[in-house]
Amino acid sequence: MSRSDYNNVVLGAGLAGLSTAYHLGPDTPVFEAAQRAGGECVTDAVGGYAFDRSGHLLHLRTPEVKALIQKLLPNAFQPVARDARIHIGSAEVRYPFQANTFGLPPAVKAKCLWDYLAAVTTPGRKPPKNFSQWARQSFGREISRLFFEPYNQKLWTVPPSDLTLEWMGPYVPKPDLPTVFRGAFGDQPGGGGYNASFNYPKQGGIEVLPQALAAQLTQLHLNAPAVKLNLRQRRVRIQGQGEVTWKHLISSVPLPALAAMLDQAPKKVTEAAQKLNSNSVLVINLGVARAKIHPAHWLYFPEKEYTFYRVGFPSNFGQVAPEGCSSLYAEVALPAGTGWGQRKAYARKVCADLVRAGILQAGDTVQVEHMQYLPYAYVIFDADYTRARQEILTYLEKHGVQCIGRWGHWEYSAMEDAILAGMKVAEAVK
Repeated sequence: MSRSDYNNVVLGAGLAGLSTAYHLGPDTPVFEAAQRAGGECVTDAVGGYAFDRSGHLLHLRTPEVKALIQKLLPNAFQPVARDARIHIGSAEVRYPFQANTFGLPPAVKAKCLWDYLAAVTTPGRKPPKNFSQWARQSFGREISRLFFEPYNQKLWTVPPSDLTLEWMGPYVPKPDLPTVFRGAFGDQPGGGGYNASFNYPKQGGIEVLPQALAAQLTQLHLNAPAVKLNLRQRRVRIQGQGEVTWKHLISSVPLPALAAMLDQAPKKVTEAAQKLNSNSVLVINLGVARAKIHPAHWLYFPEKEYTFYRVGFPSNFGQVAPEGCSSLYAEVALPAGTGWGQRKAYARKVCADLVRAGILQAGDTVQVEHMQYLPYAYVIFDADYTRARQEILTYLEKHGVQCIGRWGHWEYSAMEDAILAGMKVAEAVK
């Protein structure tokens, strides 16, 4: 068995791991289990279409990441003003729903406004303990009933009353009262939220970004999963590579998977790992021989009768489909580790639901059907989340392991956050 000694070692070649190695130096060793770099930020080329693994859109807020993107990929990205909508009955209203009830039936809209006013003008309410309580206190019962509660039930696969408030941050817009009323009596193009605009490659899919980072590295090892981690000796066994020792280990491996690699982990760490929860997402991608099958970038579906929680149209982002054709993806959220075995049945149901929703037409020709699976998709912020996660992270940090990224740090975060995490940890270990 071979043996190598390094100052810094990176596990995982998603955006967080690639960013870390890039900022530490090009000779930093990176070990990735998959056949290519990028993690879930990759693009599959199938039959002339480019399919990302669901919607991977770059929201740039910081000058550091903007400068990095421009350096690596000058003029490769284009800014896009978001057009996102919510499917409610026979209506499509703009996102965010709470600020755009225009277009709903008059009686439904009136109920939304009445309950919203009652919620925001009721004094002395106790602080909400869960997401369901927060939504009702923030927007009223009717808006919560129509959108927040059913949509988040479909997305997270657990009742909204089981979700804490730790994940929300900028991800749930909370418009003021004048905005809510303007959006009830007139159309408001644009809208709020962290993703009111996004950046996307002019050509091809989002994988151009991780590939640009990977191209700068000289020690990127693919098909090289970590299988055993000895923290006392600071040694990790890499399949096909032998044993590697390190002074600093930076991991973007999903936290439960990393905990399972630990050699003789304390019982409290093992028990904490068993309490970490997430969902999985099955992505059904379709290439359709019809241009502009829908004008929006994506649609949310809170209604129970539809299998998917969201449908996106990447051919409206950039050039990812043949001339005169369209691409779409439908996302189905499932309890962790389930769904892939039933993917064909889900695909049939998704296609039928797309016709029923008016997105696909009876005469459409589906040229390509391509399915993808995200075993770790959304970290579930339940009552066990904070304590269990911190137990594991604290133990790892004491032994020189820094966990970063959406799944490595076990958090809800965006692509830019992953790149920033790599920048910050590189600066810290230097």
